[in-house]
Amino acid sequence: MNAPLKALNEMQRLTSPFPESVAVKEWKATTGRFVIGWYNPYVPEEIIHAAGMLPFEVTGDNEPVQMQGAEAHIYSNSCSKVRTCWQLGLDGKYDFLDGYVSTHMCDQDMRLHEVWSYYRKLPFMELIYAPRKRTEEAVQLYLKDLEGFRDRLSQYLICRIPDQHISKSIRLYNRGRVLMQRLYELRKRDRPPVTGAEAVEVSKAAARMPRERFNELMEQLLAEIQRTGREIKKARRLMLIGNDLHNTTQIEALESADAVVVVDEMDVGLRRAAGQVDTKLPPMEALARYYVMGRPVDKHTWNSDQRLELIGMLAEQYKVDGVVSQAVRFCTYLGWDKFDLKRQLQKRGIPILELDLEYGHPGGAQMKIRAEAFMEMLESRAG
Repeated sequence: MNAPLKALNEMQRLTSPFPESVAVKEWKATTGRFVIGWYNPYVPEEIIHAAGMLPFEVTGDNEPVQMQGAEAHIYSNSCSKVRTCWQLGLDGKYDFLDGYVSTHMCDQDMRLHEVWSYYRKLPFMELIYAPRKRTEEAVQLYLKDLEGFRDRLSQYLICRIPDQHISKSIRLYNRGRVLMQRLYELRKRDRPPVTGAEAVEVSKAAARMPRERFNELMEQLLAEIQRTGREIKKARRLMLIGNDLHNTTQIEALESADAVVVVDEMDVGLRRAAGQVDTKLPPMEALARYYVMGRPVDKHTWNSDQRLELIGMLAEQYKVDGVVSQAVRFCTYLGWDKFDLKRQLQKRGIPILELDLEYGHPGGAQMKIRAEAFMEMLESRAG
């Protein structure tokens, strides 16, 4: 069975049109509270939520964006995700934001924060330091910056954000992660209940609507899957790794060639669902430990060997036939790992398709041709 999922349809209704969606307008109209945009997964949504604000991830979406305006401020050989987000900002698409928070994780992230501060300054602007090592020293350094972030956000509110509110938000977001992890477990089935594109649409919704409502819809989605016995009947199982793909037409192009993406290694996917913040620790320390050490290693971490081992392990757990490695053009972090990634997958006998993409571009004929050729290669190996 492959009927539309009503809970997913409701998530998409609430988060459309992008970015100033039904959910955002309802939030503003019913609560009168602020919406804070965040860019980079090292910005803890829990602190923003605990302040009574709506955290909203700043990204592109399924529609391509013409970036002539952005390229007047950011070089054309810079990350196209950064340029896309800045173009949407220039076009006024993010005028509903009351603030913008990012980190020092990447030079391109900092450049986006700089131009936003200079040309479209919002009432609240913040840049958090995010360490690149998974050590105790890194946790303490990050914790100090998170405390500063809470102080400045409290000053903006003219009201201190108490630990009790942060603890409550941690429990709420932990629940959301548990629900998303259940969906990932279901995708291990021989016939998974959702496509890769649908799974990413779920993850996008998590960062674009009030988490309370998202958790309710996730409960409904999992119950709906169980009730209907929904199955995706495709011949080949793929794993998607690399930069975030918020444009799910690119994933649909991969899945058009008798294949289904059963697992990913993206911030917008796996890492958003992974792990739990320790509720036994003081809340700010718990957040610092989770965001530095509690999630799967990502491309920004100083020693990326653990990330490559994770990719190999996931490929085996989800019984994938091949890995699709997609990198946003000019992303140097992923460029460093190419050789070692190939060697890791060759040791496990897993084929890899490498794609060099522009963020946000639709999945066109070129991607379909590459996907079809990859499927033919996988079929010849199986035969």
